[in-house]
Amino acid sequence: MTPSFDTTIQALAKLLAEENTALANMDFARAGALLAPKHAAADALAAAWRASAASDMPQVELLQLGKLADENRRLLNRAMRVQRRVLDLVARAARSAQPTARYSADGQAAGHSTRPRALATRI
Repeated sequence: MTPSFDTTIQALAKLLAEENTALANMDFARAGALLAPKHAAADALAAAWRASAASDMPQVELLQLGKLADENRRLLNRAMRVQRRVLDLVARAARSAQPTARYSADGQAAGHSTRPRALATRI
C-alpha cells in the first residue's frame, strides 16, 4: 500500500528541514548522512503522487515543500563552494610544501650529506 500524500510530504519536509539545519551549521557529515533517507522519502512521495488523484494534492503543503527544496538547493550549492575552497587550499599548500626527503642506497638523505664537501673549480 502506498503511503498517503500528506504522510510522504511531511516525511520529506522533515528531512529537508533537518538537512537545511545541518548545512546552515556546516555540519556536512550530518547532511551527508541524510542523503539516503532523503532519496527514499522523495521516492515515496513520487509513488504517492502517481497513486493520487489531482484533487487529492495538498497545495499548501506542496508549496511549503517547494520552499524547503529551494532553500536546500541554495545551501547545498554553498556547501559545494565551501568544500571546493577547502580543497583548493589543501592543493595549494601541497604544491608549496617542501619535497619529501629522498634517501640513497646507503640510507643517507640524498642531497643532504653530513660529510664535508670540497669545492673544486677549474680555471
